[in-house]
Amino acid sequence: MSVVIVHYHLSPGGVTRVVESASRCLTAAGIPHVVLSGSPPPSVTDLPVRVVEGLGYLNDVGTHTPLRLVHAMRSAVQDAIGLGPHVWHFHNHSLGVNPLMDEAVSILAEAGEKLVLQIHDLAEDGRPKNYPVIADSETLYPIAPQIRYAFLNSRDRSWFHHAGLPLESSMVLPNPISAPATPAGNPPADGPSRVLYPVRGIRRKNLGEVFLLAALSPEGTRYAVTLAPVHPRWKPYFDAWMAFSSDSGLPVDLAVVDRISPHSGANSSFEAWLGQATHLVTTSVAEGFGLGYLESAALGKPLLGRNLPMVTQDYAMSGITTGRLYDRVLVPISWVGLETLRQHLTRYLQDVLDAYGKPLHNSDVDRVFDAIRFRGYLDFGNLPEDLQRQVVHRLMAGGDRSALQVEIGGSVVPLATWLEETLAIREPTATPDQLAPYSPDAYKDRLVALYEELEATAPGAPVFLPKHRVLDEYLKPENFNFLLT
Repeated sequence: MSVVIVHYHLSPGGVTRVVESASRCLTAAGIPHVVLSGSPPPSVTDLPVRVVEGLGYLNDVGTHTPLRLVHAMRSAVQDAIGLGPHVWHFHNHSLGVNPLMDEAVSILAEAGEKLVLQIHDLAEDGRPKNYPVIADSETLYPIAPQIRYAFLNSRDRSWFHHAGLPLESSMVLPNPISAPATPAGNPPADGPSRVLYPVRGIRRKNLGEVFLLAALSPEGTRYAVTLAPVHPRWKPYFDAWMAFSSDSGLPVDLAVVDRISPHSGANSSFEAWLGQATHLVTTSVAEGFGLGYLESAALGKPLLGRNLPMVTQDYAMSGITTGRLYDRVLVPISWVGLETLRQHLTRYLQDVLDAYGKPLHNSDVDRVFDAIRFRGYLDFGNLPEDLQRQVVHRLMAGGDRSALQVEIGGSVVPLATWLEETLAIREPTATPDQLAPYSPDAYKDRLVALYEELEATAPGAPVFLPKHRVLDEYLKPENFNFLLT
């Protein structure tokens, strides 16, 4: 058995980390493999990489065709590890960043190749700008005995099953957790809270909620977000929060790594910021795997913030309590205004449905409008950025602090009270030894078992899951979020 790992690039990021982990696992297991990428890695690596022209992100296919791409991939694989048989492990084949990819995968499926199609992110799930690239594809999701879908969480697997994917054709393949960066130093035991959000500040990370937490936290508390986004699409949103940070005077620092030191005498490295953090925070409204929930346990740092049951329910099944988390931040509708909210919703829904090739009906607005209201409240994490800033401004101008609440398991408490109690606790809710189910060794065992299962499977002719059924699962009214448009 040998394995072909395929991804568009090897630039720093979550998928690249998974590819690197998988390669190390296969090396440890003695399984020959090669990594195909559309561009060379940005730094020296020990990965067995072959660069394939036409495999990266493409806006214009030029002279490339799916068949040429398949020939180029086969040639690179043969040069690296021989004729096969191989298991082909694709990452994010349906993301909508390369118009050749879905048909290339279907060509391999028709040829009876053993395929793993690992889904980290989806064009259907809060990435409407990507969807036009795959909108005309009829071969996006092949189903055959020799094909397995690997999902990062149970929710996505369940939704694909509802759309028609057989359960036996899929699995949950959680990412491995390796030892994170070692903190440099420790925060003072009796000092004020220093809360770190170790992410790139892309839109779905919901930076506005960090400012709201800062406005209601005990005096002396400071918040920091480690990195700015790289993709130009997210830069205007981040720049607006940078300006708000300066104008509001709230204790929030953005893009601190290699720019600002956590205290006098310290450097500005990620490790230095990690060392000075008393707590980690997450306010993200969507994650595939949610690495931050587990890395806090590996670091021995308490985590607070927003719960995402779509990922944390899987951790709970392993006996892990991932942090002190709330389900919603409740804001009175009167702080936003029903008419203002409906105007925003109509405009955003129009843009989203246009991108997904669907018409907007008044009933669509009504269903989403009903779904995002909770007994006279809105969830702060499901407001567009301008309305989030409106709420924070009102609070700073003397708005009733007790009007803002958190919902936790159906119970409601004032957000300021919850923050005071939570920030006073500096013990994490999980320990490193609880992370064994997510260790590199456990990941290696899952990979090898998956590949061995496919190797022993007799191939069959593929059929294709109707992609509109997948899209319908993700476009349900209760799934709408302004920050995922």
